[in-house]
Formats: sequence, C-alpha cells, structure tokens
Amino acid sequence: MSYFKRNEGTIVFAFASIGFIAFYIINYYIRRCRNRAAAAGDIEEARMSPRRPPRGLDAEAIKSFPSFVYTEARGIEPGIGELECVVCLNEFKDDETLRLVPPCVHVFHADCVDIWLSHSSTCPICRAKVVP
Repeated sequence: MSYFKRNEGTIVFAFASIGFIAFYIINYYIRRCRNRAAAAGDIEEARMSPRRPPRGLDAEAIKSFPSFVYTEARGIEPGIGELECVVCLNEFKDDETLRLVPPCVHVFHADCVDIWLSHSSTCPICRAKVVP
C-alpha cells in the first residue's frame, strides 16, 4: 500500500486547512486595504467598497417633513385613537409630536422617525424611498 493511500484523510484535511487559511488571509487583506483607504480620506476608493453603510437623510431634510401634535389630528380620521408608532411600538398620546413621512403618508413619533431617517432613507413601514 502506498504512502498516499494510508494517509489520504490527513492529506485532504491538510489541503482543506491550507485553503481555509488562505481564504482568511485574503479576506483580511481586502478589509485592511479598504479601511486604510477610508482612513486616508480616499473617498473614491472607499466609495467603491462593496460594503457601504446605509445612508440616511440629513437633519435639515428630516425637519422639512410635516409635523403636528397628536391632539390636533386625532379627530380627523375615525379610529385614529388606536394608532401606534411602529418604530417604538407605543400608542400615540395627547400632546406628542408626530411626523408625516412623504410620499407614503405614514405617521410616527417625530423623535422615533427622525432617528430612523438619519440612518435610512426608506419608510419604516413600507420601505418606500423617502425623498425630501
């Protein structure tokens, strides 16, 4: 029996281990280069990165969306008293400030949706693109 036949399992394990280590080293190198480009201020290189953080809206754009006090809008639509903010899952209460998100016209607590929109430019309910 040849040497390779007796140690076939060991050889397969060794090649699999070498492949895994090579994959890890290449992945580490790619991440390191991407982080260096971002730290050096190379915006174009960082922009070409496959993993970009989600972009939200700026504070000025968020504040431009209509806001109102819940007690003023409660009588407009029947059943509005049962509404809740889907971001924090709390019911709307009197004297709380709400914000309306165009174009889908969903309503949320102003503080909740402001935080959401600063990280994401989509509606928390329907994922419609929110454009200021």
